[in-house]
Amino acid sequence: MRVDETPAGGPASTKRAPNHTAAPATNWIDLARVCAMGAVVLVHAFSPLVSTTHAELGSHSWWAAHVFDSALRWCVPVFVMISGGLLLRPREHEDAAAFYRKRWAKIGVPLIVWTVAYLAWERWRDGIAASDAVAAASSGTPSIHLYFLYVIAGLYLLTPFLRTVVAYTSRAGLWWFAGLALGIGAADQLLGLVEGVGGSTAATQFLPFLGYYLLGWLLMTSDPGPRALRYGAVLFTGGVTATAVGAWAAAAVAGEWGTGAEYVYDFLSPTMVVASVGAFLLLRSAGLKLAAIGGPAARRIGRVVSVLSGLSFGVYLVHVMVLNTLRDIGGTPDGAAAFLAACGYGAATAVISIVLVAVVQRIPYLRATV
Repeated sequence: MRVDETPAGGPASTKRAPNHTAAPATNWIDLARVCAMGAVVLVHAFSPLVSTTHAELGSHSWWAAHVFDSALRWCVPVFVMISGGLLLRPREHEDAAAFYRKRWAKIGVPLIVWTVAYLAWERWRDGIAASDAVAAASSGTPSIHLYFLYVIAGLYLLTPFLRTVVAYTSRAGLWWFAGLALGIGAADQLLGLVEGVGGSTAATQFLPFLGYYLLGWLLMTSDPGPRALRYGAVLFTGGVTATAVGAWAAAAVAGEWGTGAEYVYDFLSPTMVVASVGAFLLLRSAGLKLAAIGGPAARRIGRVVSVLSGLSFGVYLVHVMVLNTLRDIGGTPDGAAAFLAACGYGAATAVISIVLVAVVQRIPYLRATV
């Protein structure tokens, strides 16, 4: 019986009718995924300079890496928002069991395989103890980037429930929900600056990102018109500028790149939330414009972007191993050459990772890991 029908012999139902929001346009997502993947690789290429491992705080190389890094840190939030936008639309014919079966193949297998692979690689490369490996896996951070798998896995577990929330909650209510979740996530990260406070486990890595997941659905189903483009440009510019200035100021006051600067850089810091929303809106606008362009050239570009999008998840998984191997082989110079070296390592890592993933996807059984 539909919720708007009257039960026999009873009063009319007062249960709220579900929100039947039309499926949003998704032909822009391939471009967004490719851009976000490129941003992830570059963030990890520049991070040793920003953290002053290979550059002096305030030097030309540091500033160059810092500005680029500040402008690219929207990558992970955008990935989370894309997942929320695609998966939170209520589906009447997909129950929780069907959803979990489908998503296990996409996230469960890679999570297990790459957790083991990176821990084994770190043990071979750096000789980490078995107890440290267990602790890293238990915290959901077996490598610098694999926390993302634990975040997505946790969000997937909640998705069937969240679909019900989306179906029966007004958009105003969902905006409040997303804003409150992001606020709690930002507060959680801020309290983590207090010595001895904070920390997460593999089971709770996803919680701070719940607001982004809901926000993805709200933004994806919002009006994609010119106003969204203008808002995106303002939010992105303002958020990136505030992140760059704020992190520099925190580092300058402390006299080093420390916890204050790291907080400003965090995906849940207020400035990065603003920049990430702006990046999402800009990528959607750019992708929709690309999809609307006709002609052979546009179609060829679209096919290339589609292929790269299909490789993006695998590239995310393998790129840290590739990047650090290149650094181990080639070394990283200090001073003025550090920034150019980081750019070179980033480009080489992207190309090698794309080729590796394209090969692995053609191998039976192994393709399930990427």
